[in-house]
Amino acid sequence: MRHITPYLLTSLALLAAGLAAHVAITTAPVVAVSLFFVPVVLVSALAFGVLPAFYAVACTMAIAAYFFYPPIFSLAVRDPVQMVDLVIFTGVAAVVAPLAAWARRSSRRMQQLYEVGGYLAAVAETSEIPMAIVQQIERVTGLSCTLLLPGQAGWTVGAVSSGATPPADALIAAVATWDPGGRAPRKVVSGPWTLHAVRHGKSLLGGLALHGNSTAIEPVFLAALTELIATALERMRLAERSELARIDARADQLREAIISSMSHDLRTPLAAILGSSSTLERYGNLCSEDERTELAVAIREEAERLEHFIGRLFDLSRIRAGRLHPVIEATDLADIVEPALRRCHGLLERHDLRIELAQHLPMVMVDEVLLQQALINVLENAAKYAVPGSPVLIGAFAAASYVELFVRDSGRGMTPEQSRQAFDQFYRATDRAEEPRGSGLGLTIARAFIEACGGSIVADSAGLEQGTTMRIRLPLVAAGTAADEDHRGVAE
Repeated sequence: MRHITPYLLTSLALLAAGLAAHVAITTAPVVAVSLFFVPVVLVSALAFGVLPAFYAVACTMAIAAYFFYPPIFSLAVRDPVQMVDLVIFTGVAAVVAPLAAWARRSSRRMQQLYEVGGYLAAVAETSEIPMAIVQQIERVTGLSCTLLLPGQAGWTVGAVSSGATPPADALIAAVATWDPGGRAPRKVVSGPWTLHAVRHGKSLLGGLALHGNSTAIEPVFLAALTELIATALERMRLAERSELARIDARADQLREAIISSMSHDLRTPLAAILGSSSTLERYGNLCSEDERTELAVAIREEAERLEHFIGRLFDLSRIRAGRLHPVIEATDLADIVEPALRRCHGLLERHDLRIELAQHLPMVMVDEVLLQQALINVLENAAKYAVPGSPVLIGAFAAASYVELFVRDSGRGMTPEQSRQAFDQFYRATDRAEEPRGSGLGLTIARAFIEACGGSIVADSAGLEQGTTMRIRLPLVAAGTAADEDHRGVAE
C-alpha cells in the first residue's frame, strides 16, 4: 500500500486539475490545457519523486488528448497548435520533474546529514561515539556497517551495527594496507562489503565498511557522511589525548608530592635521630641524667614517627595491590572509639576534646582493626589542623540503616573543591609553611579502610575558617546475623 499511495494521490490531483481545466474551457477559450497540469507534475516530483512525476506527465498527455483536444474521446490530436502544446509540455515536464525530484532528494539528504551531525555532537561519552556512528549510518543508508579504528596495537573493529557479521580479519587486512598520509580509495572486500576511508585532513582516522550496494548511495552524500564521522572521531581522539595529558599531569603532581613527602617525612625524623644520637655520643658524659633521658625520648619519638610513616606507605601498598580482605563482624562502636582516642592522646591533649556518643548505639558490621586505624587517621588529621585549645568533637548517632560516626574540628575548613580532593593520594589542602605538614596519605588510607568495611566517608565543611566535619557511615548488623559469624581473613 505504501508504494501505490503516491500514484493514488497523483491521480486525485490530476482529476482535480482536469475538473479545473473543464471549468475554464466552458467559461473562456483555452488553448494550452496542459498548463493546468504543470503544478501537478511539479508537486508530484517534489513530494514523491521522479516516477510519480512521469506518471503524471503520461496521464496529462492522455487526459488532454482524450477529453480536451478534438476529436473528443480519441487519443488522436490533429490540431498542430495542440500538438505543439503537448510536445512543449512533455519537454518542460521531462526537465522539471527530475530537477524537482533531485531537489527533494537533496533536501532529504541535507536533513539526514543535519540529524546525523546533531546526534553525534550530542553524544556525551566519547566511548559511545563508535556505536552511535554505526547506528546512524545504518539508519540513513539502510546498510549494515562496521567501523574500524586504529590503535596502538594496530587496527581493530570499533563498532558493528546490529545484525552485521563482518569479515573482521579481511577488513582489518585491507585497511592496514592504506597509506595513513596518502589517498585511500574505496575498496571492495569479501563480496558485498566495501571499505571507505574516514579522513580528517591528512590523518586517517578510521575505515567504514558497508554491507550491500553502497554504489547506490550518492558519492557526495557518502563523502559528507564520512566528513561527519571524521569530525566525531577527531573529537574522540582529542578527548583521549586530553585525558592522557590530564593523567600525565596528575602523575607529575603525584611524583612531586611523593618526592616532597619523602624528603620531609623521612629526612626530618632521621635528622632529629642523628642529632640526638650524635649529642649523646660526643657529649653524653657531660650531660645530666635528665638531659640524657630527654635525648633518648627524642630519639624514640622520632623513630616512632618514622615507623608510623613507613607503616602508612605499607598500608597504601596493600590497598593498591588489592590485598585488603577485612574480617567483618558485629562490633560495638565503643570498642573502636576508646582505643583510637588512647592512641591519639598525645595529639588531642592540646585540644578541648568532646565526646558525644549516643546511648545504646546498635552494633555495626565492620573490621575492628581497619576501622580503628581509619578513625586514628581522621583524629590525627583533625588534631593537626585544629587551632590549639579549640574543641575537637567526636560523636555518633544511629539512623535507620546506618550509624554515623563523625569527627568535627574548628580548623581552617575547606572549599567544596578541597572537600572533594581531601581523600586523594598525597593531597594537602594547603602548602603554606605555617600549616602542619603530613604525608598526604592519612585520609586516603582511612577511606580505603572504611570502604573495605562497607562504609563511606565524606568531608563536610561550610567553607574556609569554618572547620571540617568528617562523616563516617557504617552498616548496621542485619537482623539475625550472628556476632561470631566466620568471615574472610585479612591478607597481610
